[in-house]
Amino acid sequence: MFSAYLPARVLDQSRWVHGNLAKGNTVTGFANVEEDFADNAVWTMNLLSRDKHIMPWRIEGEMKKIGANYIQAGLWRGFAVRDSNLITGQQNFSGSETAEAVIRALGE
Repeated sequence: MFSAYLPARVLDQSRWVHGNLAKGNTVTGFANVEEDFADNAVWTMNLLSRDKHIMPWRIEGEMKKIGANYIQAGLWRGFAVRDSNLITGQQNFSGSETAEAVIRALGE
């Protein structure tokens, strides 16, 4: 089970583990629209210069790059997806959806 930025660990693991956990699977994680929203918020508050981003890379783009079927539910919506035994949550507002998916999976 992964939620929010934990899909980043899937990407990190894929760099040294044979094969790739996400490749060919349907996954979710922070959406580009959410990353853009967060960047704009810190830029507006002058907490970060506009040539910098909160995250140096985007989960949505990286997941697509490695061959995952990335899906999302929109800006700040709770959302989780299960593909076989891989369960991913879109972001921190997806805790209950992700937990429900895990409980359903454990009941099978």
